[in-house]
Amino acid sequence: MKKILFIVTVLLVAASVEARQPQRGYRGFFEWSSSLRSNNFGYPDLSGNLHIHRESTFFTGFSTSHGYQINPLFFIGAGFGMEKCTTLDNWVAPVFLEGRIDLLLGKFTPFGDIRIGANVAEGAGVYFSPTIGYRFNWGRKMGVNIGAGLTLAGYRVEYYEGSMTGPDSYEIQYVGTKHHVRPYFSFRVGIDF
Repeated sequence: MKKILFIVTVLLVAASVEARQPQRGYRGFFEWSSSLRSNNFGYPDLSGNLHIHRESTFFTGFSTSHGYQINPLFFIGAGFGMEKCTTLDNWVAPVFLEGRIDLLLGKFTPFGDIRIGANVAEGAGVYFSPTIGYRFNWGRKMGVNIGAGLTLAGYRVEYYEGSMTGPDSYEIQYVGTKHHVRPYFSFRVGIDF
């Protein structure tokens, strides 16, 4: 897999001999996205001991965004995406606004983007995803983008509390919902057109 990724990267670099900036007007993106998170899980046993173990979760899916290239540097748009965890039945489904800056440094074209919105999966929560990366030119109006960053995806959890009501009875009561945020390391590769 590493050899294939290396060969594709070398071919893309060779194809992007002359760096071109995106032109003013409509611009769209379609990207494969993946996220990795490492969790600590804890659970008590009957004797009151707390057992903690570490587990990594991997999410994979796609995202698309469409908008307007204001000038060769600045893009603004909106989009959505879906990522599913490969081991758990969890989803990250963002709806977001996106701002992006494409730089031209000689023959190099790095970019930075930021996505702000809502994760509509798991009870809805905040979605925030800054990314930095590199754009390879692919023809007159297309490019290949590779980027890495951090994603914060919010979710909502219902909480319950338990209490002893007698010597042999235990009562569980609904407390309410709380919002939490999970951090992920994200990687995206895709095309712009």
